[in-house]
Amino acid sequence: EEKKEEEKKEDDEEEEEEDEAELDNEKTIKRYKEFFDQFGKNLKLGIIEDSKNRKKLAKFLRFQSSATKGDETVSLQRYVARMKEGQKHIYYIAGETRAEVENSPYLEKLKKRGYEVLFMIDPIDEYAVQHMDEYEDHKLMNATKEDLKFGDKLEKKEKKRQEKAKDEFKDLIAWYKEVLKESVEKIVVSNRLTTSPCAVVTGIYGYTANMERLMKAQALNDPSRYSFMSAKKTMEINPYHPIMVELNKRVQANKEDEAAKELGTVLWETALVSAGFSIENSAGFADRVHNMLKTGLNIDRNAQADLPAVEDDAEEEEEKKEEETKDDDEEEEEEEGDKKDEEKKD
Repeated sequence: EEKKEEEKKEDDEEEEEEDEAELDNEKTIKRYKEFFDQFGKNLKLGIIEDSKNRKKLAKFLRFQSSATKGDETVSLQRYVARMKEGQKHIYYIAGETRAEVENSPYLEKLKKRGYEVLFMIDPIDEYAVQHMDEYEDHKLMNATKEDLKFGDKLEKKEKKRQEKAKDEFKDLIAWYKEVLKESVEKIVVSNRLTTSPCAVVTGIYGYTANMERLMKAQALNDPSRYSFMSAKKTMEINPYHPIMVELNKRVQANKEDEAAKELGTVLWETALVSAGFSIENSAGFADRVHNMLKTGLNIDRNAQADLPAVEDDAEEEEEKKEEETKDDDEEEEEEEGDKKDEEKKD
């Protein structure tokens, strides 16, 4: 009995110590969050400017991620510690809000694999991370740029499937390049999409949609530099999506199909919007969407709004009569005035 009491006492003490340690940990996290809220931007500026201490400062960074909830954040060290088996890279996506980035089509394959993605929603985040190539031998990869790599066993199998799809869709890719012309640098079969028909990605050294937005907002922005960095966009198509499968059939049947060209253009423009890029001809985009809506509703594309004739109501008629009466009275007064003037002259 004495042994049981001692064992119970030891268990209780251990539980108390664990509870105290947990409370201390929560307090520490809370205190560090308060510190980071105040000085986080300074740490990120240090990443940009202090190359000697960049690795040390990187340990103090905190980001929201696809595995955190609410205002919770994760460090790069903790991210690496809980990486999935076979995962070799650290993935991140930058944007304006958490809601925007966590629903992005760029994360479809990463979510399917169960890989955690860092959300960089502070305006300085993406610029700071560009100065960090890797962390603890793990390369930092932007999920919105081309040449996304997974480095796992599945990637080799997917590459074979991708090569087969590339051959099946070669006519569509060539046709699409002619339709979009200079708007797109190249069109490739995607390795990141699972549920979306297509996506627009940027070159490794080009501006992302988020960086493009930030550059436009700068008062002293150099337009020539901006246009050079933002010009290179790549369209990735999902060869297994029903829209792309049907579009491929139409193109193979008739490359001059105007409806297919319009559909292809709308797909490109919606992918731009989804990515956060601006559309050069927004009026043309609206017209194309309206045409598609008319087709879906079985309305003739040339149909115009039929405005009914406006009937004069009782109030308008009374107002007209009052105006006419007023005009008549003014004319009579003028005539009387003219008569009096003539009489005076006589």
